Amino acid sequence: MSQPEAVKMPAAVYAAIVEHAREGKPEEICGIVRGRGLAAGEAVRGRNIAGERIENYEVDPETLLLQFAFEEEGDEMMGIYHSHPVSVAWPSATDAWNAHYPESIYFICSLEFDDAAVIRAFRMTPHWIELDIASLRRDLAFTEVRPHLFAYYQAPGAPVPALLQPIAANVPAPFYVDFYTDDRGDVIDSRIVSIVEHPVQVV
Repeated sequence: MSQPEAVKMPAAVYAAIVEHAREGKPEEICGIVRGRGLAAGEAVRGRNIAGERIENYEVDPETLLLQFAFEEEGDEMMGIYHSHPVSVAWPSATDAWNAHYPESIYFICSLEFDDAAVIRAFRMTPHWIELDIASLRRDLAFTEVRPHLFAYYQAPGAPVPALLQPIAANVPAPFYVDFYTDDRGDVIDSRIVSIVEHPVQVV
């Protein structure tokens, strides 16, 4: 399998995201990245309007609406960024569930080590595959990652459970199986979210 193409990020943009993350710690911060294709041009700070900002983020609508202004000037919202104040720069199950812009790159800035901030880049793509959640729940170890949101992570190289083999044949690992329930415990939404990491080239 060929290596995904690198995201090119100017040093000033990299530094701006790290600075934002450090200012917001212990909460997660977020924003968007203006650019073209896989070339980042500017980090635009947003507000995290999630109800629980220590381990979650939601970019405010006003910031997301800037994507239309970018497009009028020939650019695009090529990326969305947020921080992991104390954990590694890898998408969580919540991040996967909240990945509503599959055409954008998701940047995660980890401050697990304060003096060695790391930014990694991912493409997260939801796959709307009909799932037999009842059978999956019986056979797989789902974790309730936040109220009503359950997830199973299929790591690359790990044995694929029999029930997931048809899915894994078309959606290479790593991926999450996520589902959301209502107050009665009934499943109201589910999806597979695949993860592809793009190297970050600082220019």
